[in-house]
Amino acid sequence: MRRNQQKIAASRTVAAMAFLLNAIVLEQGLVSHPRWYNIAYITFPLMLIYVIAFRKQLYRQQGLRIDNKQNVKQ
Repeated sequence: MRRNQQKIAASRTVAAMAFLLNAIVLEQGLVSHPRWYNIAYITFPLMLIYVIAFRKQLYRQQGLRIDNKQNVKQ
């Protein structure tokens, strides 16, 4: 059996978990009790941080600059 040689970034998994956690918090706030929305002050910025980090990593892998001033493949 061959080993998987592909490198998988952990930021994708963490970003997906942050999305899931944010969805659970919003759903519980709507259905269960509005006090759950207080947790969104933590989960929403956390989700944004991981999404921004994931986008930077994706651009870096493609050899693109984020500010689009000079998109040159390396």
